[in-house]
Amino acid sequence: MGDLSEHFSHNDFKCRCDLCKGEEFRIHLGLVGILEMIAEHFKKKILIGSAYWCEKYYESLNRNRRSFHTNGKAAHIRIDDVPLTELFKFAETVPGLNGLGFYPKENFIHIDTRPEEKKESWVKEGESYVPLTPEKRRQYGI
Repeated sequence: MGDLSEHFSHNDFKCRCDLCKGEEFRIHLGLVGILEMIAEHFKKKILIGSAYWCEKYYESLNRNRRSFHTNGKAAHIRIDDVPLTELFKFAETVPGLNGLGFYPKENFIHIDTRPEEKKESWVKEGESYVPLTPEKRRQYGI
C-alpha cells in the first residue's frame, strides 16, 4: 500500500541521482492514476526505473529540449514477465498518455502526460530517438 495510491508511494518517484540524493521529487497525480490503470490491467507490479529528474541531474544530461521528467509527468517503466512490446501496445490505448518511447536495449518504455497537441511516439536506437513509423513498428513488433 503506497502513500500516493494503492500501489505507489512518493519514494517510487524520487529523483535517483547522486546530485540531490533523492531529496527531491515531484509527481503529477494524473500519471499516478495512469500507472494504477496499467497495474490493474496486467495485475502485476510496475517497476519504475526513473520518474522525476531534479534540475541538476537534467542539466548534467546536456539535452537540448525540455523533459517531462523535470515536472513529474514522466516515468520509465517495465513489468517483470510482460513483454515490452505488450506493455507498449497497451500504453498506446491509455487516455492521457501522449508521450510514448520504446527503449528495447534498456528494457523499458517511457510514458508521459504531455499535452495532447504535443503527442509523439518514438524508439531509442543507440543514442538516437527515432519517430515511431509504420516501418519501425514492424521492425520492433509494436
